[in-house]
Amino acid sequence: MAEITPLELGKKLKSGEKDKLYYIYGADIAAVEAATKAVLKKYLGKNWEFEITRLDGKNLDAGNLSDISEMNTLFAEFNVILINDLNAEELKQDSFDMLWKTLNELPEQTVLVVNITGFDVKKGQKYFAGKNKKIADYFAKNGTVCCCARKSAYELAKIISAKVQKNGCTISSSAAEMLASYCLMDTMQIENEISKLCSYRENQEIRKEDIELLVPGQLETDSFKFSDAVLSKNTKTSFIILNELLTKYDNPGIILSAVSMAFLDLYRAKSALSSGKHSSNVINDFQYGKRSFVVDKAIGKCRKVSAENIRTCMTVLRNADRKLKRTSDKEVINTEMEKMLTELLIAVKNN
Repeated sequence: MAEITPLELGKKLKSGEKDKLYYIYGADIAAVEAATKAVLKKYLGKNWEFEITRLDGKNLDAGNLSDISEMNTLFAEFNVILINDLNAEELKQDSFDMLWKTLNELPEQTVLVVNITGFDVKKGQKYFAGKNKKIADYFAKNGTVCCCARKSAYELAKIISAKVQKNGCTISSSAAEMLASYCLMDTMQIENEISKLCSYRENQEIRKEDIELLVPGQLETDSFKFSDAVLSKNTKTSFIILNELLTKYDNPGIILSAVSMAFLDLYRAKSALSSGKHSSNVINDFQYGKRSFVVDKAIGKCRKVSAENIRTCMTVLRNADRKLKRTSDKEVINTEMEKMLTELLIAVKNN
């Protein structure tokens, strides 16, 4: 059976269709945890937390798993085992062989759920590899594999709107997308920020101004916005964002570091495209892991500018960093940062 989405998994469970094997993974950790909970509740009911057997995949004792899988439960119909963060590649061969034997001899009353929340099981690649591939393929053939991919800002905006309404408030689509972007598409952070914003507005509309006031725009998010404005040759917006950065972060070195990383992401993406490679190559070669969405954004942005001009921008940033390390005068710092931005804009306009 092919991989399914959390939505498809929900439909399967609602229809009463059950499997003995579930493998749940993906970049959206909150969705992985929600899907796992849905499976466990389907088999064990509302008291599932007291009925499941939890095992740590990082320190898996395959022999112990085999013994537990053969147990009969006293109060539940199913013997449900949850293994978190199983990395089959790290198992010694005898342990892997025991795990494989257990999977193939799983008793009728036993349900095995594997979920991945602590590492990128595909290591930035499009497909599983090695022992993890063998495990995932077995689950797909004999059970269910659910991929909880990171959602786009547009998709998250719909979810945000629904959650906000449930809390008695309203939010426009553009504001919802803004919130998703501020949270770097992290559904766990989005949940926390929705709660905070709804408490602040109390049954009123959540506006963009509220998000700017209450949601801490992460430095990585701000650096994305800054580089995007520069690449779009939007002088006014670029200077507005620069001023916001200088006001929000009282350390020009940190700002330059984050912006330089954003341009480095662009350069890596541009080089990959020029060489006929894909985003998965960049993600794997530079170990982006859970930050893989950064590469996807960079792939889209880098088409606006040449590799040579990106290199020029990185040189401008490096020179600015050297100058700023020689002074602590705030007025000088602000002047140098404005000069840096002017040089960046000239570089991209010469594209």
